[in-house]
Amino acid sequence: MSNQLVLFTVIVITLFAVLLAIFLYLVVRKRKDGKWKREVETYKQLYEPMLFRYLAYGDEQVPAPSSSAQHVAMMELLDHFMRVLANGDVKERATVLAEMYFVDYLRAQLAHRRLGRRMNALFFIEDSYLRSLVHELEAMYEQKQLTTMEKRQLLKMFALFQHPHVYEYIKQTDESFTQFDYRLILSRMDDRMFAKMVDHFFDWNEKIQYALIDMIGIMQKFAHVSFLRTLLRHEQSEYRIRALKALAEIAFPLDSEQLRIHLHSPVWQERLMALRLCARTRPYELVETMKELVKDRVFSVRSQAAEALLRMPNGLAILEQIAQTSDDRYARDMALEWLERGREND
Repeated sequence: MSNQLVLFTVIVITLFAVLLAIFLYLVVRKRKDGKWKREVETYKQLYEPMLFRYLAYGDEQVPAPSSSAQHVAMMELLDHFMRVLANGDVKERATVLAEMYFVDYLRAQLAHRRLGRRMNALFFIEDSYLRSLVHELEAMYEQKQLTTMEKRQLLKMFALFQHPHVYEYIKQTDESFTQFDYRLILSRMDDRMFAKMVDHFFDWNEKIQYALIDMIGIMQKFAHVSFLRTLLRHEQSEYRIRALKALAEIAFPLDSEQLRIHLHSPVWQERLMALRLCARTRPYELVETMKELVKDRVFSVRSQAAEALLRMPNGLAILEQIAQTSDDRYARDMALEWLERGREND
């Protein structure tokens, strides 16, 4: 019994000692972090007026940072001013300053053991357009222990910097990359690079293909409308659906007979996107087809058809007629719902 009591006492004392050590570590860490933040804030107050004058007017000498806290303070201010004073001259001066003062510091941060430090360095390099560190970024991308988060950020930067190997890098991506990831990468590309991606459309996996179609619409890339129209004839419905969605984003008017084909598609998502395009382009000759689609068996299609009709020049009158005379209860309800919305916004 006494041995068990001694063992229990030792365990309790050991646990207490461990918890005390953790508590003391957290207290010391918190004090150090607090001191660090206060030091950074002090330097930010010192650098802010001179950095603002340098970026806005180019007539101020900014002293070089000599400590880690000074580097962080100046980098945070620089990043802030680049967002607030967004114009070409400010960005050019910010890049020049970053090239002078931060390259060595960022190079060390890219090799830091903490992920947060490495990511912050990557974000700053992107924001300040530091192309001089491309070789370090290439070496980082080849590391086997690279996290998916870092790989995504690096690909965005390679796209922004028009890196010649960005296509090969994209082809090597794994399944962890989502369509949203590819959209972000594509959004950084210039027109020439984006056009090359479109030219090799069928060489990419489906996620990249769908992201490409979506970004044509989101970024209003009218140069690729003919490509979208080609996809409308593809046997795979997902291509047609996304092409219609992109054309709706651009508000590009299709020939009524071609659009009628998609409005009669057996795939409800295709009918939906064709109606969305109708809502943007208002083809009056398709009003009767749209009135029929207010009776569609799919709620989303009925709703989009009613919205498309509301956007016609005499949309309220058309919906009032459907609400009063349609032989379909769901069509009447949908017409009444959009009539109410239309009158509220009238």
